[in-house]
Amino acid sequence: MRIPALLVATLVAATTAAAADRPCTKGDAAAAGKAIDRVMSWQQLRKSWQDYGQCDSGATADLYTDTILRLAVDWKDVDALASEMKTDRGYHDFVLSHLKNDAAKEDRDAVYSRAKKSCPAGHDAFCAEIAAAVKSPAGARAEPDTLDLTPIRIQPAKK
Repeated sequence: MRIPALLVATLVAATTAAAADRPCTKGDAAAAGKAIDRVMSWQQLRKSWQDYGQCDSGATADLYTDTILRLAVDWKDVDALASEMKTDRGYHDFVLSHLKNDAAKEDRDAVYSRAKKSCPAGHDAFCAEIAAAVKSPAGARAEPDTLDLTPIRIQPAKK
């Protein structure tokens, strides 16, 4: 039983690596845009990423971000997302990078709320990772939890 699972994991890794090595042609970018526009589930998103992940930049990346946020805000079938992210590190990183994207800022609170309040049973670590991704986006400055009201000591002027 372990051999088929290992074989599947190896094939997924090889497919992911091959996709990353392919250039994104104009035809690929156009097809990616059409495919992403039709995505209605996490499974369809993953298929689109497997087929057109090499085009994940510019306008195509923006479409991926919008789609991931739409699916995350809907928060349906997150069991499938958790499972797919667990078995494929490339897909995992792809999803999290789009959740951290600056274009995601308007929906971060909604995704955070769903990850914290509507986490499917058994997926606590996954939900914590999603919540952390949207609360600590890439390049964001960490805000202190409390306001420091310690008085500033002023040095007397030298005479």
